[in-house]
Amino acid sequence: MDYAVGVDAGDTFTDAVLFDQEEERVKEVTKIRTTHDDLSRGIFEAIDEVIGEIDPEDVIQVSLSSTLATNSIVEERGGPVGLLTLGWKPGEDREFPRSRRVYVPGRFNPRGEELEPLDEERVTSVIEEWKNKVVGFAVSGYFSVRNPAHENRVREIVEEITDKPVITGHNLSPQLGFYERAVTAVLNVKVVPIINSFIDSAKSALGDRGIHAPLLVVKSDGTLAKSKEAKEKPIETIFSGPAASAIGARWLSNKDDGVVIDIGGTTVDVAVLRNGLPTLAKSGVSVGKWRTKVRSMNLRSIGLGGDSQIELDKEGNLIFGPRTARPLAFGDLSSETLDKVDVYGDASFVKKREEIGKDLSKLTDSEVKFYKLIGGEMMNRSRLMDIAREEGLIRSNYYLRKLERLGLVRRVALTPTDLLHVIGEYTAGSREAPRLGTDVLAGERGQEPGLFAFEVKESFEKEISFEVMKKFIRDEKPGCDFGNNSLWDYCKEEEKKDLSVEFDLDLPVIGVGAPAAVFLPRVAERLGADFLEVENYKVGNAVGAVTGRVSRRIEVLVVEKTEADQFLVFLPNGRKTIEEEDEEVAMDKAVSLGKKSVSELVRKSGGEDINLHIRKEPFSHGRGKVHVTAIGSPRLD
Repeated sequence: MDYAVGVDAGDTFTDAVLFDQEEERVKEVTKIRTTHDDLSRGIFEAIDEVIGEIDPEDVIQVSLSSTLATNSIVEERGGPVGLLTLGWKPGEDREFPRSRRVYVPGRFNPRGEELEPLDEERVTSVIEEWKNKVVGFAVSGYFSVRNPAHENRVREIVEEITDKPVITGHNLSPQLGFYERAVTAVLNVKVVPIINSFIDSAKSALGDRGIHAPLLVVKSDGTLAKSKEAKEKPIETIFSGPAASAIGARWLSNKDDGVVIDIGGTTVDVAVLRNGLPTLAKSGVSVGKWRTKVRSMNLRSIGLGGDSQIELDKEGNLIFGPRTARPLAFGDLSSETLDKVDVYGDASFVKKREEIGKDLSKLTDSEVKFYKLIGGEMMNRSRLMDIAREEGLIRSNYYLRKLERLGLVRRVALTPTDLLHVIGEYTAGSREAPRLGTDVLAGERGQEPGLFAFEVKESFEKEISFEVMKKFIRDEKPGCDFGNNSLWDYCKEEEKKDLSVEFDLDLPVIGVGAPAAVFLPRVAERLGADFLEVENYKVGNAVGAVTGRVSRRIEVLVVEKTEADQFLVFLPNGRKTIEEEDEEVAMDKAVSLGKKSVSELVRKSGGEDINLHIRKEPFSHGRGKVHVTAIGSPRLD
């Protein structure tokens, strides 16, 4: 028997599946809490669970998706990078991730014709000076996507002088946008050591288990790449979890078109499937505060999840997130701790994260003092605030939020997951703690706890449906502002006197994530759409990791050069000249070149049995464009 293992390490849970390749079905599944102190430990706990007594030699593929690259960027990890900008000097208002930067002469025009030669002496001098001061090198040239010759030459010089990693902007993105390509290149170099260490440890752990199968990684566009490619371009694995969920939903539902809603612990992620693939964002995605040129699925990620903390504002209105907390049901709260809920009128608790190191260097003296007040046990939040005030710490709420943001403490509080325990739709974990938490908030609103729980669930479902609506509206009208928008507020109102407004979604809703079957049927109903409850929806991300394909999409630009009866064709690996007068013939040749180029990319990424899809835009105003997609199966050797 041949098996594949798929693993998704999310912020809250790590999911794993064992997939029977011959019967094309999921054989075993598991879901465990993510081990943030050591991501690989949780991954291999999950792998061990799903493999069980299976002969390791029968495992022929292992696929991973994780938040590691994303989190590393958001947390600003990684050492300084040496950035060489060719032919264009960024202004002082341009901000970059931590790096050394230098301008080097050498540039091309929009046709890829050299306007200024590359100053190779300058490049050599800089590399010699920086080689022991940076973790690697990033290179971004002016119009390098139209002609990468200068970037390629800088790469050669770096490789001649040092073995530090080097990445060129055109290898990460074929799109114009010098600044964003430069930022993307710097971020990529920063996370190379982190991802390399993770992948190497993963391979070592697989080897210890007798598993010698190819290791594949899910990219942000939902496709698979060999681990070698992921080590070279780890930036392309950001948002791999949501991408995997879309691919998993497509396989589980057998639907090529649909809206995938993934409810995780931290976020709700919404993506759209068209023709079996997730639609891609028209421009690069943002990671933390950085705008990149990474090609990613067109994703809307909202801070609503099963672990979103439920609070009341000053007027008693419900607030979901964006802060998360461990649900009361899984907070491991002792009877003695729960007995204090009535005393303090607060069902929110705080505890230090034992798995996090005690590095308090980012804290002020007052914040360190507040941190030490928490002690080693679970502490009621209100009691903590009382003690802090007695100690003269008047900014306690600010200190607590900062400690949470830095990951030094975790909150245990009422979440949507807890409300499902009260209603009786989910019973894993404690039922007493969620009941007490519900009693507290319901009491503040003067409501009966049971009715309060149903109202919270309904409000949570409404928020998800509104966010789905926003995604489709913004896809059509990118500048639409929903803040202080009276028309949008009117559309959301359920009871109107004369004019009713209904939204009708023509695509089915495919739900993945542990609570999908509980929340999403009503969400689909509000959207006027069918809801598809698929088998193994709780581990849809891991299913996507194991059933994904090796696919690449490229755009081939064709530009007429009227003065020479020629056409210029711009491909990911450079430009070519077609000696031709007829534009249709030139476009056909561009299609042929595009097919060859994208097929080589898929083979290089570990794909075989390639299928090609072509879409041509009409030739107009001296230019045309060809979109070529290649989809292959992972080569398992």
